Amino acid sequence: MEKYLNSIAYKTLIALIGVIGAFVTIYAFLQEKKVDLRYEIIANTNVLDFNADISKLEVAYDSTNLKQTGENLRIYTIKIVNNGNENIIKEFYDENDLIGIKLSSGKIIEKPELIQSSNDYLKRNLHFENYEKDKVVFSRVIIETGEYYILKLLVLHKISEVPEIISFGKIAGQQKIDVVNSIDIKQELTFIKKTFYGNIWTQLLRLISYFAVGVGIFALVMESSERIKKSKEKKRMKKNVYNFKNLKDYEYTRMDDAIFDRYLENKYIFELEKMFRLIANEDELNELYKELSIHVKSKEYGRSLLRKDEWSTINKMLNDGIVFKENEELRINQAMKDTLEKFLNYLSKNGKFKRRHKFENIDLDEIDLDNI
Repeated sequence: MEKYLNSIAYKTLIALIGVIGAFVTIYAFLQEKKVDLRYEIIANTNVLDFNADISKLEVAYDSTNLKQTGENLRIYTIKIVNNGNENIIKEFYDENDLIGIKLSSGKIIEKPELIQSSNDYLKRNLHFENYEKDKVVFSRVIIETGEYYILKLLVLHKISEVPEIISFGKIAGQQKIDVVNSIDIKQELTFIKKTFYGNIWTQLLRLISYFAVGVGIFALVMESSERIKKSKEKKRMKKNVYNFKNLKDYEYTRMDDAIFDRYLENKYIFELEKMFRLIANEDELNELYKELSIHVKSKEYGRSLLRKDEWSTINKMLNDGIVFKENEELRINQAMKDTLEKFLNYLSKNGKFKRRHKFENIDLDEIDLDNI
């Protein structure tokens, strides 16, 4: 995670997200509120079809033979939707010019029916006022952005004249209420409109979603990159060991594999360097070992990171065979010490190792753990 946070790509991504966030915030404040009430014709369906001339077939409605009168029944399904980014409240309606729809021809033969609404408020409060044979007036209801209701009309009309739905009435902030076909709406959506369709909250939700996906992809790329990097580093280190084993002035023995395994286990050279410093002098090593043997049993042991690190390193060397016990004294395996020295010199001379620069010069005994 520290590598991710310090990477240029991550900082660039955060800066980009910050710029986009600032832009969205400014856009939200400066965006002009717009009212856009729209009538969408979802369906325009013939109830009857007289394409076939069947002489004995008679279709009657309210005792009228529709075939003889040359009339037809048609069902209109109309969606009234607030397509803008401004909520339509009751004060937006003109009491002297209420909104509604009218027919260019034909007549409405049954009371308009509300078949669907986007919320319970519209279902409870919507009424079709002043219902007449050629028009319907809608009651003044609050229509929030994106909300809608759908009504059904049964229209009787001449076969030769298909009625057209016409809007009337006045909404504050809107010049005209458009009547469109839902099919045309789908066709008129361009790439830009599809990309930025919706109000500011929709855009903000998209931004958050895209950000989450982007961070996920970024983390995946960084993780894959780190795995590839580790794999290359591991191959490089194995090659270093292979080349060292083939040096003319070095004679390989199986016990040296413990040193090489430590190197491959920790890609940083500091672990081997610590071991070499500790085995530089056998007497000093034994003095430190005796001191630590007493110190490890005291309460102060848990407070000293340096002491714990030294004790851990000595135990690793015991496990690896670099040092061994003899009559309660530590003895240095001289052959492995020589190998360790040669290996460190080889890596240093050829620049084939990495150091941990952070914490390199910190005295761990000086750290106040209580303060931390």
